[in-house]
Amino acid sequence: MKNDREFRPFKPFTWIGPSIAAAGMCALAVVPPVQAEPNTSVQIAPNWQSQNLQPPRRGPAVREVLSYEMKGDELKICKQQQGNSEKKCEVVGKGYTVGLRTANDLYGQGNLVNAEVLYRQLIARYPKQADAYYKLGSLLSGQGKMSDAMAQFQKAIEVNPQHAKAHNDLGVAMASQGKLSEAIVLWRQAVKINDRYPDALNNLGVGLYQQGAKEDQAEAVASLKKAKELFIKQGRTQAATRVDKILEEMNSQSSGS
Repeated sequence: MKNDREFRPFKPFTWIGPSIAAAGMCALAVVPPVQAEPNTSVQIAPNWQSQNLQPPRRGPAVREVLSYEMKGDELKICKQQQGNSEKKCEVVGKGYTVGLRTANDLYGQGNLVNAEVLYRQLIARYPKQADAYYKLGSLLSGQGKMSDAMAQFQKAIEVNPQHAKAHNDLGVAMASQGKLSEAIVLWRQAVKINDRYPDALNNLGVGLYQQGAKEDQAEAVASLKKAKELFIKQGRTQAATRVDKILEEMNSQSSGS
């Protein structure tokens, strides 16, 4: 990533973090959203029933594949035995909110296959709901599918121009591809929408410092200090400590120049 300042290797300034609400945490890296290693397979629940109760003669376990479907306003969970084309579905809830919550739960559990299918079905059924686009973008960016992820973040912003998290995470995706100037514009907008959004404030501060324009350095420091204050108020002490280290390194760089 090139900028006006000579880009010496000071790793603290690579901390640019997306907001991952579905997982209940914020990944802290300049790369796309980082999550725990996901289980990308469809959930499989063993069914240990056997036609013979004698353990020595018990046949192989029969497995059921679980999937989720949004049919109209009804959320269904479907079970299908492996090797059997028949699928049995039952309604477990209705409406966008139930569907989104279920998709978020699947995402948080690492069941990305079912989560992605459900997000896409929600988008098809409720195309004016920005969060489904945003959550799908978060999932795709975590898989390194940055072009697809950016398209979803952009759609979320199109549907809801006040979606601060979509602006922030689109900025993170842009920065990961070396488009720092475009990322800074998005982080500024995220902060304009929500000036108490510490992740966007952190990213804006780091981005401005990395860009290296002298006239922006005061804003970079102010953004980082406010991010630290908000992280502390939110109980995110590790994030606040990282910001402290960034500010210390910035001060050291400034004193040595």
